[in-house]
Amino acid sequence: MYLLVIILDKAKDLENIIRKFREIGVTGATIFDSVGVGKTTLYGSTEVIASLKRIFDPETRAYNHTILSVIRTKETLDAAIGAAQQICGDFTKPDVGLMFTIKLDQVIGFSVSGQSNEEG
Repeated sequence: MYLLVIILDKAKDLENIIRKFREIGVTGATIFDSVGVGKTTLYGSTEVIASLKRIFDPETRAYNHTILSVIRTKETLDAAIGAAQQICGDFTKPDVGLMFTIKLDQVIGFSVSGQSNEEG
């Protein structure tokens, strides 16, 4: 099993990624707002200033979306990575985001269609 982590710079890509993940068989993910150190410095440390900037320019926002997904097979992982690249663009370019994977030795509490961790 694998952990796929995607940090999205553009909020508009989130729904399309989740929709495509469902199509390819990624059945679950955890999504949360996050902020990088660079954006904290850029937007200032006060929440009021950051809030005003998000109101007047929603595409230039301080927060990113971070997606965490445990994926069972390498094939599904590769499909999910391809989908994210297709939707977001080249992750090596600025202002796209960051994506990485981690091979998992054990996952406790993860099941797909009623299968336990020990079954296929």
